[in-house]
Amino acid sequence: MLVGDRERDRAANELARHYREGRLTADELAQRLETALRARNGAQLRSALKELPAAWSRSDVARTARNAAILAGTVVVWMLWNAAVLIAFVAWLAANGASLGAFLVFPLVWIAASWLLWITSRRRRARL
Repeated sequence: MLVGDRERDRAANELARHYREGRLTADELAQRLETALRARNGAQLRSALKELPAAWSRSDVARTARNAAILAGTVVVWMLWNAAVLIAFVAWLAANGASLGAFLVFPLVWIAASWLLWITSRRRRARL
């Protein structure tokens, strides 16, 4: 299958992106650009892009958006959790006065619940 200027330009832009992201040296970029710009068919064009990661597919974009939503939800829940623990801590201090138990229990509960929330979020983001 013959390729046109549009396909060669697209390959050149893809090679430039890989160079900017540090996957290619300047010499490799020059060699691959020469191959891409002289390509007459799809096989020659693919040889210029071989061993480089492909552009993101729609499923990659969907996975990234899903993970971002899960992370944002986790942050919201964590912020609400922090507010609730702070309110409970202040109420405890107001009702019972300062005690060693309050200064030990509340931080431990906060750390444990925050850790569990983060682990649950990581597991959800790892799925798919």
